Amino acid sequence: MKNLLRVIGISAALVGMSAQASVIGMFTDGSIGNAANNMNTVVTSGALTPGDGADSWVSLDSATVNAMSTADLLAAYDTIVMPWYVSTSFNADWNTVLLPYLNGGGSILWEDPYNIGELAASGIGLSNGNIYGSVGESDISLVAPFGDAGASGFYHIHYSITSADPSWGVWSTDVNGGIHGVYKEFANGGRMVLGVSDNLYHPDYTNPGEADHMQLTVNQLNWLNTGSIDGIEVPESGSLALMLAGLAGLMMTRRRKKA
Repeated sequence: MKNLLRVIGISAALVGMSAQASVIGMFTDGSIGNAANNMNTVVTSGALTPGDGADSWVSLDSATVNAMSTADLLAAYDTIVMPWYVSTSFNADWNTVLLPYLNGGGSILWEDPYNIGELAASGIGLSNGNIYGSVGESDISLVAPFGDAGASGFYHIHYSITSADPSWGVWSTDVNGGIHGVYKEFANGGRMVLGVSDNLYHPDYTNPGEADHMQLTVNQLNWLNTGSIDGIEVPESGSLALMLAGLAGLMMTRRRKKA
């Protein structure tokens, strides 16, 4: 019995353990506003994948990334962030660049309005400009899994999501019923979040009044890296099933010995 409890305890610890430290690559070769300072604040806050204490971010430019293969991108960056706005010289083609990276296990946080034409094959309908009219403070409703306590400042909308196929989940809407953000999981743990507000660009995350912006970004990055907004690793279904099968087998063996 003691051995069984020991195995169960170890298994529970493995299921609940934090993810490995993440390396975030964020484009800085466009107009990024406060994005760099805000990413510094997020990374140093300790809220990303809590417990590992070694998350980091590096500056990306389009020329460097364009010269990298999918394997190079996957080896260098766990998550790629595209704030408002990224140089249009970046080759962000969905089928040849972004999708292979996502299916290889990489993740993307996208707020950039200037390369949306590259996403035509993604299953998301996008349009330049805001078709939803004037959207002001407190007019965004955040839904699972990315909600935060405030949701009071997500109003800088520079392009519109006109549609999304069912493979994309909706994480936020505006008061006019428009889709404010979408998310999707891909093969091998790859994930993407696309939002139409420049959440990293305008606010100052060191200002307590912008805590809702920062919390949303933390939630997004945690989910991209771990599958959980808390930054606690979510086990793959196959790994969890294998662990449970092992426990069941151990229990059956002990029962046979007793018999």
